[in-house]
Amino acid sequence: MKKYFVLIILLVVSGCSNPTTTIEDYSSSSISGYVTALQEGKFLVVSESPKSKDGHNNEIFDAIWFSSEESEDVEIGDYLHVWSGASFLSYPEQATATKFVIEEQERQRTNLTKKEVIQKAIIELDKLTEEHYFSPILTKIQYEKQKDSWNISFENINLNKPHLTIHIKDSK
Repeated sequence: MKKYFVLIILLVVSGCSNPTTTIEDYSSSSISGYVTALQEGKFLVVSESPKSKDGHNNEIFDAIWFSSEESEDVEIGDYLHVWSGASFLSYPEQATATKFVIEEQERQRTNLTKKEVIQKAIIELDKLTEEHYFSPILTKIQYEKQKDSWNISFENINLNKPHLTIHIKDSK
């Protein structure tokens, strides 16, 4: 009788747990960051924070151009977690995305989401430079409540191009 009682208790306890509810683990991804450029079948992801500094104390951000057959759903400003195999060691790196997850962005007491701000900033960047930045490296995206505007900073890997900060008003 005791054996049946213990078995029933174990079944009840195991039935109360929900093994299908899992939290996605992004720590194993190759990179997590914002999409700052698109090309046919490719997208550039730049990490949100710098990974290191160079010899001149400049911050270095991870940046990888990914190729993927499923890239049609990716848009400028999306925040992605991307997994890949080997990459070509250039800057930005180049790799094939084996998997990626687009993270939903929430408004943070602002009219615009970070995605919308990045999209507007890339358009402004192209207007200001009168050309298309091939690999815009996003180094800062910050909302200033007092000015009701966003500051978005980019660097260009081409040393002949200036680093730029663009200001976007927080309005649709």
